[in-house]
Amino acid sequence: MSHLSAHQKATEYFKGLRPGPPEPSGATVAYRERDELAYALSRVPMLTPRPLRIIAAGAGFGGIALARAIHAGQVPGASLTVFEKDAGVGGTWWENRYPGCACDVPAHIYQFSWAPNPTWSAFFAPQSEIRDYFKNVVDQHNLGQYIKLSHKVVGAKWNEDRQVWQVEVVRTDGRDLVISSQGVTEGQVGESWVEECDIFVNAGGFFNNWKWPKIPGREGFQGRMLHTAYWPTDADKGIEGKVVSIIGNGSSGVQVLPAVLPHVKKIYYHIRNPTWVTPRMAEKFAGPKGTTLKYSEEQKRTWSENPEEYLAYRKAIEKNLTERFFMYMDNSTAQKQARQACLDNLREALAAKPELLELLTPDYAVGCRRPTPGIGFLEALMSDKVEIVFGSIAEFTQTGIRTDNGYHHDSETIICATGFELSIAPRFPIIGRDNVDLQAAWKNKPESYLSLAAADMPNYFTILGPASPLAHGSIPTSIEFVVRYICKFAKKMQTENISSFCPKSRAVRAYQNHALAFLSRTAWASSCSSTYKNGTKTGELRSLHPGSRHQLYHLLTNPRYEDFEWTNLCPDPDLMFAFMGNGFTVKEEEGTENDFWFIEMDEAGKQIVPCTNEFRANGNLENHSTVNGDGILESHLAVNGNRST
Repeated sequence: MSHLSAHQKATEYFKGLRPGPPEPSGATVAYRERDELAYALSRVPMLTPRPLRIIAAGAGFGGIALARAIHAGQVPGASLTVFEKDAGVGGTWWENRYPGCACDVPAHIYQFSWAPNPTWSAFFAPQSEIRDYFKNVVDQHNLGQYIKLSHKVVGAKWNEDRQVWQVEVVRTDGRDLVISSQGVTEGQVGESWVEECDIFVNAGGFFNNWKWPKIPGREGFQGRMLHTAYWPTDADKGIEGKVVSIIGNGSSGVQVLPAVLPHVKKIYYHIRNPTWVTPRMAEKFAGPKGTTLKYSEEQKRTWSENPEEYLAYRKAIEKNLTERFFMYMDNSTAQKQARQACLDNLREALAAKPELLELLTPDYAVGCRRPTPGIGFLEALMSDKVEIVFGSIAEFTQTGIRTDNGYHHDSETIICATGFELSIAPRFPIIGRDNVDLQAAWKNKPESYLSLAAADMPNYFTILGPASPLAHGSIPTSIEFVVRYICKFAKKMQTENISSFCPKSRAVRAYQNHALAFLSRTAWASSCSSTYKNGTKTGELRSLHPGSRHQLYHLLTNPRYEDFEWTNLCPDPDLMFAFMGNGFTVKEEEGTENDFWFIEMDEAGKQIVPCTNEFRANGNLENHSTVNGDGILESHLAVNGNRST
């Protein structure tokens, strides 16, 4: 590991580009004794990128998108290492394998824009297919060279003196799934070591830190206890022909119930709070009543052979779902229409047991909790094999579950569909400037800058941090915009002699204030216990972006560099423009600056037509004007070179 500072590494690099004494006028002599780096820069053209090293934690959508950006040359000269704790890529889609696991966003927009897949089998893709998609993307785009599997990041610390991140890494034993909970070392092997980088990206995601429910007696239960986020390969032994209890009424519980129903003897389905099931919200493109549409081989072939037709289909789905953001505005017409559609669907599905309608109707706005299509869920609740148990659970017993009203039932297997630890805090310590620990700072009241940066964390980005578009539609598209934003900052570092950047504390604070003010008028602020409020009913909405995806994308497309503090590699403030180099650009020296882009006509431009007698005779110009000696605009016609007035 090198112990050079960022300034020293840059100096060595630029000196190496122009070894030996300079030619006459080949360097800025005034810089020779003032700053070795500034002098070295004065010998090379502007926009010469210096090497940067980027480290990312996590090979889900974020880490893979970053790998592709580097591979595609978006940051020339940058190197990247993506450390992934698991034995495969895909993040949450590698880890979650429970029966019925599928994406609740249409598959054809739940993908990278640069790796479209026209052969999805269904409108809502199953987990196994999404997992295979990740593997195919990495293989076919040659991104595996950037990814180190079975390597877990366990800490990161900023070195202010040397302007680098020091990232602590440890190998894991190759098991499929490595737990990322704070303090858990299961699966780690050997001693950790430190790798250094200029930019550190936490792409570990949000839905990967699973938890057992905090219910007394779990260790004493004598049957089989399963968790949807840590599904064992032999789980079917605890399900087939068994009496099963399911705890959790969120996305995973809604999916697992209809999937295991055909295999069990009986199910006790526990509902503490009802949730909105929204199949008809996807009805325009999905199957009848929002069921998942299965695509024919002919349809897949058509899209494969006609990329433009496939793109038009994807855009139509995207438009339909993106426009639903109006639904999240509290008491809006769109919110009322969504509620009525959900009620109609609920009433129709529960026709055989109308007494359940009131019990299964939420008292909060549609969208307060993540809406789920719930394919087959309501129908499963109507099965004679399903007994719905309302209310909270008091304890696990040796043989089953006791609710808070004293009701007890025996179960051979308990499935906990209780989700994840909801804190947005990093899974490992991240120590920034002045020893600020981001893990501690974000534990209770996380504050980010545009979801991707944090105060006191130089050269640091997070993907899906606080104030992310978690509920705004397709996540992969948003991640691509975040990655482009990261690349813009990396290129600015490379070519403008910058050692570090960090969002100003007041910018972070102001953004958070705006976010909380806006989100208070949305459906997300309704009284429900949700992921977005850290599992509470009344908590602050610190995990969601305060606006539409379109709004976020505009913000990310044009970075507000003024919201950041910048540190120059040359400590002398009078040398802040040393990056201008030898007065020329890289392309000029390479001889490739030959397109003369600066004289191209813009979209509003118009070619001028010569002013001839024939032109005027056709009625195209009645007169033209000049300014006389008194500065007055004077109209006249020119005939045969003479001015007539």
